[in-house]
Amino acid sequence: MAKMVAVKELAVGSILSEAVHSISNKVLLGKDIVLTTRHISLLNTWDIESVFIHVEGEYDDKPLPKTAPIVQPAEYLQFVQEYDEIVKKTVQSFNIIRRRRLIPISNLKVTAENIYSSISKKNICVMSYLLNSDPKVVDFIPRHSVMVAYFAGIIARQMKWKEVDIAGVAFASLLHDIGNLTNDKIGDPRFEVSIAETGLLLKETKGLSHEVLLGIMQHRERNNGSGFPNGTICSKIHPYAKIIAVADFFHNLAYSDEYTNPFQRLDVLTNEMYDKFDPDVCQNLIDRVRDSLLFNKIILSSGQEAEIIFFNRGSYCLPIVRTADERIVDLSKCRDVSISRLSQMPGAEII
Repeated sequence: MAKMVAVKELAVGSILSEAVHSISNKVLLGKDIVLTTRHISLLNTWDIESVFIHVEGEYDDKPLPKTAPIVQPAEYLQFVQEYDEIVKKTVQSFNIIRRRRLIPISNLKVTAENIYSSISKKNICVMSYLLNSDPKVVDFIPRHSVMVAYFAGIIARQMKWKEVDIAGVAFASLLHDIGNLTNDKIGDPRFEVSIAETGLLLKETKGLSHEVLLGIMQHRERNNGSGFPNGTICSKIHPYAKIIAVADFFHNLAYSDEYTNPFQRLDVLTNEMYDKFDPDVCQNLIDRVRDSLLFNKIILSSGQEAEIIFFNRGSYCLPIVRTADERIVDLSKCRDVSISRLSQMPGAEII
């Protein structure tokens, strides 16, 4: 049986009978974890007042796990299949743009609706997979556009936008770099964009809403007026564009190396969100990425694998981690070790 115990009264060796959740419903500690001094300290840090623990009679013959259980739900595998199909359909649509200079509006709208559907139905799986997606792709632009659409949709959903606008910003995200598809002079599409060519393609296309057009054309504008093509300031930038700007910026930087490493990019967003970007948009993405990274496996600069158990205030690239040999290391106090990359893709988030 189980009983509720105040955190201040917990004893080392107690076993959680229920998972401990954050306010955002992220699992902080999984069911059946054997509590250590460090666990109890973290519960206090997280402002958790009480937890449920096993009492004698219920757990006599069961093994004692050392970490939170990781599962591979069927919905995660289903999402991976849906994601691959969305990328495939996007590649087909973009090939039409390349060959015919014609935007297949209806096809891409269906793709955007499918992105919205997978975000709303499989929210637990989406961010975990996106953060571990392989950045080495033959055709960067379609994959990048899909990833930006997913990030933008997640941000809009976190901000409680209406369904039509979540699908709308996902649709605009799919089209935000289409000028690069027909411009042979573009170098690295992660950091260059042909706004002029995009404008020409959009001008020849019917059926695009005013919101979608502004989202596409203004996504390289910045709140402080330092962006392009017009140096538009914060109050004149459309909300779609503000979200696409953050999603595009994060994906371009977090996936620019051999391995995905979003930690330093979160710090960059934190530092720039009160100048170049919309603070609310940035904070919503930062919170969602942070929650998904908690309890993820990482590879340290020493080559050792570790697990993130807590993020220090002020820096996302220097969290507290648990190493494979059960040592607790605060990277903010151990500057000779850093995070090299995320470890292998997890089967799913801890649930």
